[in-house]
Amino acid sequence: MSGDALTDMFPQLAATLLQILSWLVGAGLLTGGALWWWQQRGASQGPPLLSGARTARDLEPPARRFLRIGLGLLWLVDGLLQAQPAMPAGFVAHTLTPGIISGPGWLVDLVQPFAQAWVHHPVAADAVTVCIELGLGLLVLLGGRGLLARSALWASVLWSAVVWVGGQFFGGLLATGASWLTGAPGAVLVYALAAALLLLRWDRWSSGDAMRLTRRAVGLWMLAAATVQALPWEGNWSGRGLSAPFEIGAHTGQPTVFLAPITVAANLAQSHPAAVNAAVLVLLVTIGTGLLFSSGSAFVAGGIIMGLATWWLAQDFGVLGGLATDPNTALPLAVVLAAGWPRWPSRARDSGPGTERQAHLGRSLPLRASLTTVGVGAVVAVPILLLGTLLGPPDASAVVADSRGGVIAVPGRLAPEFTLTDQSGTTVSMSRLRGTLTLVTFLDPVCSDDCPIIANQIAAADRALGPLARQVQIVAIDTNPIFHRVEDVEAFTRSHGLGDLRNWHFLAGPPGQLGDVLAAYSIIVQVPAVGMIAHGEGIYFVSSDGTTTTYLGDGASPALSHGYSTLIEQEIRRLLA
Repeated sequence: MSGDALTDMFPQLAATLLQILSWLVGAGLLTGGALWWWQQRGASQGPPLLSGARTARDLEPPARRFLRIGLGLLWLVDGLLQAQPAMPAGFVAHTLTPGIISGPGWLVDLVQPFAQAWVHHPVAADAVTVCIELGLGLLVLLGGRGLLARSALWASVLWSAVVWVGGQFFGGLLATGASWLTGAPGAVLVYALAAALLLLRWDRWSSGDAMRLTRRAVGLWMLAAATVQALPWEGNWSGRGLSAPFEIGAHTGQPTVFLAPITVAANLAQSHPAAVNAAVLVLLVTIGTGLLFSSGSAFVAGGIIMGLATWWLAQDFGVLGGLATDPNTALPLAVVLAAGWPRWPSRARDSGPGTERQAHLGRSLPLRASLTTVGVGAVVAVPILLLGTLLGPPDASAVVADSRGGVIAVPGRLAPEFTLTDQSGTTVSMSRLRGTLTLVTFLDPVCSDDCPIIANQIAAADRALGPLARQVQIVAIDTNPIFHRVEDVEAFTRSHGLGDLRNWHFLAGPPGQLGDVLAAYSIIVQVPAVGMIAHGEGIYFVSSDGTTTTYLGDGASPALSHGYSTLIEQEIRRLLA
């Protein structure tokens, strides 16, 4: 993935998700209709997999019901966040790449195939992730006591582990700067905790044992967070380190009523880091110890309040910015802790006579069957059906994502003028190229990385044009202020097999003159003390009257070369039509 400019691939993602949804809904309607028909023929009960509560003894305890609904809604929120427009093109660059850069080699090797599959198939990979998380949310919300309900919870634990290791790199614990305020060790680990608690027997929830276990689990979490918060190498005792999460929220656009307290907290953390961090530590240790050894409601209330305050002030509600994959850790942890409230009633209130409740369950079975089919299809069938795509060669959406949107229209202005010398010693100027379609790109003649790939992509497109290539001129402008002679561009042309292209012009000239031309085309060049020249990459398409029409950004991924040459060829044919 290139740069920070993210491609809006939402139309492609929306079309894919709509197609998947239509399949799932169709399958759900067939299943529900079949069950309804089966009931009409005299069957009084549904399939065992869909069995729910049938007696007062089997009614779900309120605390468990609260936690189950909370976990289901959190998975739905995660699925919707994963469907944001910037997510297909931006997930690898903004979520995985920081972990890949800083992570240990064994973890990078583990994550790399997943990252590569996402880069090659951004829409399909994002669609699978969206479906799994929405499907998990739906199945958890449906509840029940059967095998399917337990399987959904185990799937939640498994998917949480996959995301925690492969998507969140252990929630940031392996990098410096881990903190309770930033959400370490990750929201998805809270999801796994919630699912594990829901897997406890219902009688343990009715007896209050599960609520005690919930309080102790959150207590241990807060004590562990306090330990991380106190570690000197995490940077939480410095103003810069402690204030970082607050400052991120302070620079996010939002209503003043939410922003003002975040700004105050950022200023306090910056000016008094030791005092603020000590206060956070005292609260974590006090509440964590209280939850671990006491059953008092005050510690539960204190933990919920601290979680919600952290979610607001330090985590900026978690979902803002367009690239969030979850609401961060503090909110889910507060939800789990609320399920451990010691004053939950032990049993749910019986809603009516057994026969009336039994009749209601019978009437709802077709709907439950339909929704269950949709959920199972989203979690199981969709990933299996798209697995072949994810393991296959790169698709067109990968090229579009890597090039920041594919070929895009640009203002129709006269292309900047130049007069330079090509690899054969011929003088070439923009004014003399009028009357033909001209491609203008920017290459370094001694580059061994992106430039040869871009040149070969253009050459492949040009050769694929056949006789139409006579109506096209290809201009590459030298970006290297050190290797700027005709001999340099001629050597590049020869070594990369471009000498047979009669319309190929790699232009060289004095450094000052080249610099003026590059600046006119908004190409920035950086000359490091060691290593290759860094410069802007892209291709301008200039019409026969000398005006710029379209632009293709970047385009140097070796795995996507064929796709780029196809994009270039298609755009040339379109402009010549």
